[in-house]
Amino acid sequence: MSVEDVNQPPNQRVAQRVRDLIHGLHSRVANEEALQQIELLLEEAQALLQGPTRTKWYEVDVDVDEDTAIQLREEHREYSLFRGESNPLAPPVILSKKHDSEGKEIVVGEVIFDQTREGPPRTVHGGMIAAVFDDVLSGVLSGTGAAGSVTGKLTIRYRRPTPINTDLRFEAWIDHQQGRRLTAHAHCLSNGEVTAEAEALFVRIDMKDFAN
Repeated sequence: MSVEDVNQPPNQRVAQRVRDLIHGLHSRVANEEALQQIELLLEEAQALLQGPTRTKWYEVDVDVDEDTAIQLREEHREYSLFRGESNPLAPPVILSKKHDSEGKEIVVGEVIFDQTREGPPRTVHGGMIAAVFDDVLSGVLSGTGAAGSVTGKLTIRYRRPTPINTDLRFEAWIDHQQGRRLTAHAHCLSNGEVTAEAEALFVRIDMKDFAN
């Protein structure tokens, strides 16, 4: 275990161990005896997960105190499907906000996909590219007053194969906003070359109603 791993919270370390296990099951040929031992160890691990069910942000009263609201929002990000470092199903995508040469704010998602996300040979599955586009594009919403929005339309153009085991950079920015609708664009870069482009239409809704 590296120094960096030790400094991570336990939930993130466990999630990474599960990612490593998934990668091993995908990439290694194990005999029946080894698989049986792994199965027993996993049963033991699962038996330890007997704590209370985690509460989602939309399952609490709207008048919840601010500290609880902040905690629930942080947990929502921490366990999200693509960015969540505590979600073993997440790659994860590391999100940040930067400015381009013209001063325009862009949302940046950085990620490496291993062979568990492979589609065509040595290439990221196109569905995974589309899903990450959707997630990174949603990152533009928080600074626009449109945080309570969902994807109404997502269009992807695949320009060239996107390689696995390579640093990828997704960049997203706002194109147009009017009323309840917001349009954003994004592209995926590998070694400085655009491998795919996306356009998304977001529509603002009442998220509490959506969760019911």
